[in-house]
Amino acid sequence: MRIQVGRGGPFEWRRWIGARTASPWWRGAAAVVAGALPALAFPAPSLWWFGYGALVPWMLLVRSAPTGRRAALDGWLGGLGFMVAVHHWLIPSLHVFTVVLAGLLGLLWAPWGWLVRATLGGAPSAGR
Repeated sequence: MRIQVGRGGPFEWRRWIGARTASPWWRGAAAVVAGALPALAFPAPSLWWFGYGALVPWMLLVRSAPTGRRAALDGWLGGLGFMVAVHHWLIPSLHVFTVVLAGLLGLLWAPWGWLVRATLGGAPSAGR
């Protein structure tokens, strides 16, 4: 898909996104943000309809990981983002330990990241 953007001429979204997700820092930041998205479906933000598609950006990011190890890391970082977003109310009492707690609970999402890449990674087949 080509889109004209300003003076620059044709702009290829896949190349732009591919360049961003190739960098481990961009992938890590995207995983944290994508992992925090499902927290918007909780009662306080009251965006219940967001729960139907909130995991999709995170799954697409993990699916495109170059290795299983990177997929597990993206799963862990997404879990960290989710846990920080959900447990934000603990910050006044636990201070910096909220991030430690979120990091430990985020480890539960690392096998999920590896499993997403193992089952959904690669080129789609006719059965998918």
